[in-house]
Amino acid sequence: MSEAAEKAVETSEKRVITKSDLRKVWWRWILAVEVPVCFDRMQALSFGYAMDPIIDKLYKDNPEGKKEAYIRHNSMFNTNCDWGSIIHGIVISMEEQKALGNEEIDDEAIRSIKLGLMGPLAGIGDTFDQGIMVTLTLAIFTPLALEGNVWAAFMPFIIFEAYAFTVSWTLINRGYELGRKSVFTVLKSGKLQSIIRIASIVGTFMIGALAASYVKVSTPLTFSSGSEVKNVQDLLNGILPKLLPFLVTMGMYQYIQKNGAKYIRLIIITFIVSIVLTFFGIL
Repeated sequence: MSEAAEKAVETSEKRVITKSDLRKVWWRWILAVEVPVCFDRMQALSFGYAMDPIIDKLYKDNPEGKKEAYIRHNSMFNTNCDWGSIIHGIVISMEEQKALGNEEIDDEAIRSIKLGLMGPLAGIGDTFDQGIMVTLTLAIFTPLALEGNVWAAFMPFIIFEAYAFTVSWTLINRGYELGRKSVFTVLKSGKLQSIIRIASIVGTFMIGALAASYVKVSTPLTFSSGSEVKNVQDLLNGILPKLLPFLVTMGMYQYIQKNGAKYIRLIIITFIVSIVLTFFGIL
């Protein structure tokens, strides 16, 4: 074994970071992650702010190393707020080893880990957060809230926050303990891909159920067929129940896909179209 390799093994067994240090990073991250977001660096300032206690501790006697670390952790960063916490744990582990003298971990290695993992973890986290947790809790508690149960209006928020806190705290600790190889093992797992597909299917199902239940669109149009008056809405229901809500939902989806997340404009367009169609008796 080479001298550099022996030194790397020796430093990998040392620990400077405590559970309290990890808690500080986690708490700063979850409180500030969406506060200073900017278009050029996204969550970089939040990441740097979260890493501040670690950098101060590891490089307190190394001003140049501290300067480099601050620059390193204020570069472009953007991922899922909860699942992305595992990146913090891995990076903290790498920074610790770097500060202890592990020459195999350099500036480029740490940057590469951050850049390489933020995309996949954003995809995994967003799938679970938005595809399952948000839609599932809304589907369960919205009907209860509409029936007059005030407590049900707050339950989706409470449950999601409990989920977010638990996931982020667990993953930042897991990332630190397992080190930089941990996520690569997880990402290569075939089971994970199956879980993501299942989550996507469940999320799509729940969104469809919500749209069918709460998007209210119908038409009063009628037409005469011989001596009988036919209702257009009844005919549409015979073809496919909730067809109009489905078309409206898909139309909005296509608009967002084509024009981006311009929600205010979409609300105004929906408002105007609804007034016009109602005025002419179409809706």
